[in-house]
Amino acid sequence: MNRLMDPVELKEHIREFLKEHRQASLATCLNNIPRSSPVQYFLGADLDIYIISAGGEKFKAIAENPTVCLLVNTEYINYRRIKGVQVFGKAKSSTGDAFLIDEAKIYAPDPYLLEYGGEELKVIKIRPYEIVYLNSLEKGDRTKQILKLNTVELKEEEKYAIKH
Repeated sequence: MNRLMDPVELKEHIREFLKEHRQASLATCLNNIPRSSPVQYFLGADLDIYIISAGGEKFKAIAENPTVCLLVNTEYINYRRIKGVQVFGKAKSSTGDAFLIDEAKIYAPDPYLLEYGGEELKVIKIRPYEIVYLNSLEKGDRTKQILKLNTVELKEEEKYAIKH
């Protein structure tokens, strides 16, 4: 997939891929220590992402450093055959903005979870500033499409010479 998509087409590919999946890995950083947490997510408006969680260190990390990365991908068969999205964005949580819970209810596939989940449930909202899309399932072409500020960039796979 080395054909450059226009921003509308790429957004649609990203949106459809994210809708097909619900599980992801959320990377945060607290006190210069990176961590990755398994999460379930759902989409909001304009590719915003919502995560419902009972808690954990990720909330402290987001309060200190709101820059996050969310990885959603197909099963990892090998490095040549994978499809995925990396979402780089700024996150905020309902621990700092109680209105996020009401906002998330608008988009939640199961809003009753938020209604009856009790006080322990919290919401994280990620507002993307860059999204990297890779689809190398068919041909193994690892060219990445990068959506940034409604523009698209191509990042072709770096070729390494193999010496025998």
